[in-house]
Amino acid sequence: MGFTDQHIIELIHKHLQNNLSDEEQVILNTWVNASEQNRRIFESVTDPQELLPGLQQFYNYNPDKIAAKIAEQVPAFAGREVIGISRRKWWWAAAAAVLMIGAGLVLLRPKPPEPTMIVGKQAEISPGKQGAILTLSDGKQVVLDSLENGEVAEQNGTSVMLANGSLIYSNNSHVNAALAYNTMTTPKGRQFQVTLPDGTIAWLNAASSIRYPTTFLGNERRVEVDGEVYFEVAPDASKPFRVAIDNRALVEVLGTDFNVNAYNNENTITTTLVSGSVRVSNVLKNGVVLQPGQQAEIINAAKPDANIRVHQQVNLEKILAWKNGLFNFEGATLEEAMRQLERWYNIEVVYENGIPNITFVGEINRQMKLNDMLEILKRTDVDFKIDGRRLIVLNK
Repeated sequence: MGFTDQHIIELIHKHLQNNLSDEEQVILNTWVNASEQNRRIFESVTDPQELLPGLQQFYNYNPDKIAAKIAEQVPAFAGREVIGISRRKWWWAAAAAVLMIGAGLVLLRPKPPEPTMIVGKQAEISPGKQGAILTLSDGKQVVLDSLENGEVAEQNGTSVMLANGSLIYSNNSHVNAALAYNTMTTPKGRQFQVTLPDGTIAWLNAASSIRYPTTFLGNERRVEVDGEVYFEVAPDASKPFRVAIDNRALVEVLGTDFNVNAYNNENTITTTLVSGSVRVSNVLKNGVVLQPGQQAEIINAAKPDANIRVHQQVNLEKILAWKNGLFNFEGATLEEAMRQLERWYNIEVVYENGIPNITFVGEINRQMKLNDMLEILKRTDVDFKIDGRRLIVLNK
């Protein structure tokens, strides 16, 4: 019987959750008994005090990153070549070592003494999910969270359909309709996808909005956004696609894939290009043209003297992690990470005694419940207390 590393990791994880089916238990037992090495690995990584946070993190890491983390935490590993052991065996050994030393792969620092998690009885907070509010041109609002597939509305010859968690606009009229606008809003704890009348697809992260016409008339396709939105723009050279961020920035494209992050509680507006070409302008209409992999950052965007800084070859996996169901905290400060949690879990974060100076690394699944997330993040110089939907960050 053949086994893949990923499959065995999943089975071990389920084993610790007492969630294995009879068939899965047989598979895991077969793997454990297949060799003495497998048995040692299993025994090493099933320590209940260490496994869950570490397993959730190394699951998404490649061998080189794991090895680098071990070198950070255990200096004796630094610069050591892997000799006489296969890459696969080293991968498992590295994973086991990370779990045993308690690095968790979330932190840049060694594991401190175990803090005490202070959690109220009402602390079971679920992650975000698909959902949004659609505001029609007449002001009527439609909550999309629990609607079944089918027509949501019809406006001036444009049909609005809900299909498998996505809103789709299609113009059924061959006559130019009157200009009408819709707004899609994702509250905290929700994200959603919409296909605009021209075929452009927009993904909205939590606490975001997009305003757009039900039919694109004239010589441009213009939308307005707030928060974070990823676009796959349908090509149309005769009608440039423009994304306006109130009076702070403008992104102009013909056909491309890009991400805009423009939350009001962030100090910057960033536009990251995945493919194609875009022009990003600030409030003074000074602009830069981006190439794929570049990011334009406007600092203090509302100010007249706001400058545009271009970053070369940014980490696209990190920037698009939210769209792919992950938090990527690579290089994120505690404050930056907490703002992401606020939006996704629909909570308020407060700091009891100032904001600790902590930096994270790693990826975490966005579908984790808040308590499980905090079990990972508490492996640093902070504790947490949950009071209703308030997350209180405590200095240790």
